[in-house]
Amino acid sequence: MSTIARSRRRVGLLAVSAAVAVVGGLGIAQASTTETPSNAVSPGHGVNEFGMTEAFLHGKTAKFTYTNGFFCDTGVPSAASTGCEAGAPYQKAPAKDFDPLYITVPLGFQQPMDMLDCPDGLICVDHPGTMDLTRLEPALKPLYPQLTDEQLTAALKNFAVPGHDHFISTANAGKAEWWDVRIVGVTNPHTYHEILEHKTLGYLQKLIRNKDKNVVGPIPTNLFLFFAVQK
Repeated sequence: MSTIARSRRRVGLLAVSAAVAVVGGLGIAQASTTETPSNAVSPGHGVNEFGMTEAFLHGKTAKFTYTNGFFCDTGVPSAASTGCEAGAPYQKAPAKDFDPLYITVPLGFQQPMDMLDCPDGLICVDHPGTMDLTRLEPALKPLYPQLTDEQLTAALKNFAVPGHDHFISTANAGKAEWWDVRIVGVTNPHTYHEILEHKTLGYLQKLIRNKDKNVVGPIPTNLFLFFAVQK
């Protein structure tokens, strides 16, 4: 099995995981699992691994080469085993210079495993396995009327991350750097297909600017990933 194939068989992080559980109908037991590996050596710092995933850049597919574990700013409170959280931006970055990485998540429908950069139920190389989504709880509460406040909070504290795709706007001349993770949820399969057809961050940002009803985000996180881009 190739390095890319191995890396694609590991889960990627997504802060919109809660929305996936809501719209996709995942059981709350699945959503709040404590069995998902954190892929961390300590809160805020991921296990250093070497591997590859794919991404979309300027209408083409590019490859990411990872050589360093994830970083989550622990200055932002998080109840997740990883120290990662969604709904609030980082306070301190791991480096002076970095670029944004937009992650798209299908909400309410499923993409085939071989059609996602990081499939569901697995952890992508150098990604965290879980994230704290409690900052999104007020928006999610009406969608879980059967749960008490305590049950929903417990489910969101250490949420396993669903599958996703990566979008960037620069290759940074092929040099490895830290990337600021921003999450975008997509609630319509046709819209998701169009995004994948364009293969550009520009098209995704256009949908966001136009307030497309099928696009949610971007949602800030305290998460950074480290990789180099190969065109």
